Amino acid sequence: MRPLTPDASPAAAPLAVDLPPYTEFLNETQWKVLMALMDAVIPAIRVQDTAQQQQGSRMQDDLSALHLSSAEYSDAASQLRNAVTPLDPTAELIEAYLAERPSDNPLFAQLMKCILSNIPPSKQRELKILLSVLSTRAGSLILTHRASPLPLLSIQDRTKILRSWATSPLWSIRALFKSMTTLGKLAWLRSTPYFAPLTGFPRVPAAWVAGSKSYPYEFLQFSPGPDVKAPVEIATDVVIVGSGCGAGVVAHKLATEFGKGLNVLVIEKGWHFDASHFPMSQTTGLANLFEAGGVIESDDGSITVTAGACFGGGGTVNWSASLQPQDFVRKEWAQERKLEFFETEDFQKCLDRVWKHMGVTGDKLTPSHGNKVLLEGAKRLGYTAKIVPQNCGDNAHHDGYCTLGCWKGEKNGPVNGWFPEAAEQGVKFVEGMKVDKVLFDVKKGKRVAVGVEGVWTPRGGAEQVKVVVKSKKVVVSCGTLWSPVVLMNSGLKNPQIGKNLYLHPTNFVMGVFDENVQPWEGGCLTSVVSDFDNLDGKGHGVKLEAIFLPWTTGQNYKLHAAKYPHLNAFIAICRDRDTGHIYRDPVSGCPRIAYTPSDFDRAHNLRGIIELSRILFSSGAREIVPALPGLEPFVVSADKSADKTKDDFEKWIARLKQHGNRPPSTPFASAHQMGTCRMSAREKDGVVDPRGRVWGTEGLYVADASVFPSASGVNPMITVMAIAEHIARGIVEDLKGEGMQAKFLTTGAEINNTRKDHRLNLAAQERRYSFDGRRSTTSNSRDLDS
Repeated sequence: MRPLTPDASPAAAPLAVDLPPYTEFLNETQWKVLMALMDAVIPAIRVQDTAQQQQGSRMQDDLSALHLSSAEYSDAASQLRNAVTPLDPTAELIEAYLAERPSDNPLFAQLMKCILSNIPPSKQRELKILLSVLSTRAGSLILTHRASPLPLLSIQDRTKILRSWATSPLWSIRALFKSMTTLGKLAWLRSTPYFAPLTGFPRVPAAWVAGSKSYPYEFLQFSPGPDVKAPVEIATDVVIVGSGCGAGVVAHKLATEFGKGLNVLVIEKGWHFDASHFPMSQTTGLANLFEAGGVIESDDGSITVTAGACFGGGGTVNWSASLQPQDFVRKEWAQERKLEFFETEDFQKCLDRVWKHMGVTGDKLTPSHGNKVLLEGAKRLGYTAKIVPQNCGDNAHHDGYCTLGCWKGEKNGPVNGWFPEAAEQGVKFVEGMKVDKVLFDVKKGKRVAVGVEGVWTPRGGAEQVKVVVKSKKVVVSCGTLWSPVVLMNSGLKNPQIGKNLYLHPTNFVMGVFDENVQPWEGGCLTSVVSDFDNLDGKGHGVKLEAIFLPWTTGQNYKLHAAKYPHLNAFIAICRDRDTGHIYRDPVSGCPRIAYTPSDFDRAHNLRGIIELSRILFSSGAREIVPALPGLEPFVVSADKSADKTKDDFEKWIARLKQHGNRPPSTPFASAHQMGTCRMSAREKDGVVDPRGRVWGTEGLYVADASVFPSASGVNPMITVMAIAEHIARGIVEDLKGEGMQAKFLTTGAEINNTRKDHRLNLAAQERRYSFDGRRSTTSNSRDLDS
């Protein structure tokens, strides 16, 4: 079916961005089975005609539709009208929304293929096998207890199969249910042409206008040399791998200390998009801004991880929340982990410096409905509710779309707050370059970092170029997922690399209100309840933060999703005690996540769900919907007294406690990854020393959330930046100690500042220089002259 409303014109929306390239791996039969599953996750709902009702049959070509009687269909349409009140959708729009199914939507197919292309190769093989099995009678009998291949089953039968998977005694089958339903909901919400006009969900915020200014970054471009197999080589003083919050602070510190007397190069494997593209659409935003399209599952399917993967990293897509680590966390790091720095005035100065640089404040915030519910509901119950400061300077930043890019340029993360000043001082940037490993020389029995090696891909995916960057210092700031992989690829054998993964696991609760709350308007995260963040006396527990996640589960998902204008979603986020680890996929080389929320940490999440439910009940929500499959929502009955309603609510809370939040059925998510290159006082306990230097090496540092000694317990941005400030100060000392402050070095492939596109002057490829200015004798050598 064609959309009932035309796409926004370029004058009425940000510049369009295509989906990134993807690789298809399913054959026609496998794809048909997958779409049959998706059509059960998001079913077409149609009225059964009179002849079908009399015959009690369904037409063969309508196997992917849920057929209702005229009365049932009328009731479904009425539910939709009530759900979107005070909007008044046309009968045509309601009919189109109900009749829509994934297999009819080419954009759904594109999104699904894009998402699946990012899952690990072993998971792709498992999916192919599963779908092939379900395409046969024998295989279907084993997995569905039905003798027909899955595509030939009715939508009702497929729904029963999905429900049986949800309650299977086998972990793998329950994980399969969660994966299939999550993928279906994600792809549908990003591709449906009917959800937005039905619910009034606008493409852009109400205040959006075109023309916001961005810093005019210029990125180096590469072309192969005469020998296309030989890498392009350039040289710099310091290379920073990654462009997230840690990288931004380090680059800024080096630039302000040394000015143009020090060559600094920042390398990012993702891409830069300026404010004219923001906020990106639901369709393409996650695919372009987040690692693996925003859908990374742990090996056992128990938790889904989201991480920024664009220029600016998490600082481009986070919610601006700027919280300093609490005293009990700093005490733990200083006393239990023997990292005394974290209780010193110097660390506080690092926190204050990044806080001041970004203009962090909460003075001008106007809480959205969801954040107001959290603040006022918590106070009614006697809990401690606080405003969450934002890194937006003097701006109110009333923007619920900010996770898809800050169109005003007010969020002072790396792209808006740190890199512009660094660029003015001569720092150079590369986008689209995936660094594979750090290069070393061995000097006096010690490994000395002398650069990095990787592959650069131009925009548009043309011919890739292998690039070697020679440098005096290497700073790895790829984030908790990728930094350990780069170190592993570099031949480092420290068994702590990749271990100690903390994820701040979260659970979800949704509240449906009578009024139209417009959850897309207002700041994403401006309030927090902290009464339950030290449940064990050691700083492990939950915080309750308001976000917008309008997803429900079960057979009525389509009807419930239409309640979005009346819905707020909240999370219970846990400072986890127990850890997982990162390892490198043997085929793709990408990070894999081994992590399962422990019973200890899940108990804290469950406490958070209970207290969020109490807050919602006290705030007048008419429905309370924890994301706990199998638990019915609490629905306030209009014909019961207040005392009876409260009694029913407490009985429901008791059932919630009994139900629990067992994975993999219960959705857990993580937007904070920490600890996989842990800072330690002793080499055997971690990956980097108290100054961020990788143990057993020289000239190699890590500066991102991977160095956290344990979970921060708060949104990690400020902690990352403060630690990066500390590490950067150490790098400055090291460089000054080596007499580097007065050097202005000639790069191997000289950066031409006079050319507007900043292309490398590759004529100098055969005329490379080492750091002391002596000519290198071998044109394709990977090592610096000693």
